[in-house]
Amino acid sequence: MSVYDARPLGRRAVLAGGAALGLAGAVGCSNDGRGASGAGNDEAARSKIRPTYERYTGVKPDLAGAEYNIPDAFNKYPADPVRAIDAAPGDGKPITVTTYTNTPIPPKLEQNTFWQEFNKRVGSPVQVNLTPSVDYDKKFATAVAGDQLGDLFVVGAIAQTPQMLAAKAVDLTPHLSGDNIKKYPFLANLPEVAWNSGIFDGKIYGVPIPRGAISSQVMYSRGDILAAEGLKAEVKSAADFVELCKGLTNKKLNRFALASAPTQFVRNMFEIPNTWSKDSDKLVSNLEHPAHEEVFGILQKLWKSGYIHPDAYAGQNLDLKTRFSNGSSPLVQDTFSGWPTYLQMMTDPKAEIAIIAPPKHDGSGQGKTWLGAPAIGVTAISKKAEGRVETLLAYLNFLAAPFGTQEYLFRKFGLAGVHHTMQNGSPVLNAKGFSETQLGLMYQADAPWTIFLPGKEGSAENQFNAMKTVCPTALANPAAGVYSETSNRKNKQLNDAINQVTDDIVQGRKPVSAWTTAVKKWKSDGGDKIAEELAQALKASR
Repeated sequence: MSVYDARPLGRRAVLAGGAALGLAGAVGCSNDGRGASGAGNDEAARSKIRPTYERYTGVKPDLAGAEYNIPDAFNKYPADPVRAIDAAPGDGKPITVTTYTNTPIPPKLEQNTFWQEFNKRVGSPVQVNLTPSVDYDKKFATAVAGDQLGDLFVVGAIAQTPQMLAAKAVDLTPHLSGDNIKKYPFLANLPEVAWNSGIFDGKIYGVPIPRGAISSQVMYSRGDILAAEGLKAEVKSAADFVELCKGLTNKKLNRFALASAPTQFVRNMFEIPNTWSKDSDKLVSNLEHPAHEEVFGILQKLWKSGYIHPDAYAGQNLDLKTRFSNGSSPLVQDTFSGWPTYLQMMTDPKAEIAIIAPPKHDGSGQGKTWLGAPAIGVTAISKKAEGRVETLLAYLNFLAAPFGTQEYLFRKFGLAGVHHTMQNGSPVLNAKGFSETQLGLMYQADAPWTIFLPGKEGSAENQFNAMKTVCPTALANPAAGVYSETSNRKNKQLNDAINQVTDDIVQGRKPVSAWTTAVKKWKSDGGDKIAEELAQALKASR
């Protein structure tokens, strides 16, 4: 019996799921990049070319997540993982990759045992050009302008994305549409909704990097520190949350409750929409929600009281992880996908990770977090490498080998005895493994996410239960997966401006009243145009 289970999604499920690129910008509907919808990108057209979905069923989860729209969870790795790919995907020639990372840059190839072994298993030397995620859009635009993209490149935000892909990327439709994808079974295992991210003008231009609910942002807490202070992770109102932050802050210990300003978490208390909300055929930005005055009042109080780390507005994402892991900030807002990294970085073996679900601000129930997008990016193949398209797709298929296979085990945990040790039947990365395996592989291609947290018994179940608590009611972005040329062209400038005002208000440099003026400027500078373009594209996709 095949380990693949073909379960196509209906039209409603595909549209409801949508897709958006967290870093690279939303991709999907367009009309030659002008922002209006095109006939080649409505749902009927996408359905004709979308790859056939065949679910991998080679392993049975300990905790099944489909009912809750969350990943499956596993307590142990299979004792005898299957070899999923018989031959190395490479052709002996170098494979160059342009992508990003959210972790420290790994040691160079000469000092990196994992990278050396990885190249052997791929059958080609893989050369990865890694850029920190916060700098990737700028680096990507420079690479496009200088014609310096790798054989494989994760699509960054850039003006006229459809035209750029048509000029720079291979049309993968003949290789991946419908049943053609079955040649690459692990790409066929990627969720249907994620593929919308790589479709432009009736053509498939990229392989999605799937995420979904795992990329939803939540409030992490150090359960062990809370317990030591006699505090609980459950908060029932905004006032409760402020009191929790007060109880966790200890200036003598150089401890500040929050690693950064919890802007989204507080917005979740007021059920502010996830980016956009629908008003008939129109879209309304969440920036216009009337609760922002109250949101900023809470954030200002947290900052003025010294409950937010004084360096919250400086440094990189890794600094937030470090503060949380070493206990100097027992609360941090981050995605569920960060859980494995937090476990790995913990300096105290007794450290406990918990999640605080957002309460409604007035104590009337549970608030709603924002649901993560089905894909965080798409990887395209450069036209310069068109003659090797099958090799490069085979490489991406190799990277998408799912949990339970030998390929997944090596990709995530390296070599036994070198990069990981087996503890209670599961691989646990050591310091060398954590350092050397950070090649940005998960930002090139990946299998659907699974909850697997070896090294600390009960962690997988803890994360599964945390996701089960907040994800089923999470708010989706109704415009996820829809393309707006104005957004791709102006979104960074618009966001930088509105974020600067946000930071100024939270830190008391500007009054709350500055928000209304800033939102009006955001709308006139391009926000209204983005809303119009997205609404037109959504209407055409029905």
